[in-house]
Amino acid sequence: MTTTITRITALPTSPFQGAGIVGIVITSGVPSYFKLEGVGLDKITSVNWYPKNPASVQFETRRLILVDSTTGTFMIKVTNNMLSVIDRGGRLSFAIDNGDTITFPVETYGPVTYQPLWTSPYEGLNTG
Repeated sequence: MTTTITRITALPTSPFQGAGIVGIVITSGVPSYFKLEGVGLDKITSVNWYPKNPASVQFETRRLILVDSTTGTFMIKVTNNMLSVIDRGGRLSFAIDNGDTITFPVETYGPVTYQPLWTSPYEGLNTG
């Protein structure tokens, strides 16, 4: 059976919902939870985030926890955002037990902040 990821949904939501982009909250200490849906998810051995600039952010991940072979959850939490607005984005990679990987683009975002990082009310800070 081939592993196929059909949907990654941020819980409760992200500004990129439905766009095929994984949105990770860049605010230190605030976890981003995700629901993963697809086929053969029990073949996934690990979930890893590869930021564009790995020196720009420290983070933790919680492994994929399966409900069944078609649904699971995982978490990524930034532990140090280095107080910077440089691009972090990158990709989220799912390693499969046969050696294949499935990747999705990542965009990072944060809550509305104050000068000089403030962009506009209710929009938040898009950092990559």
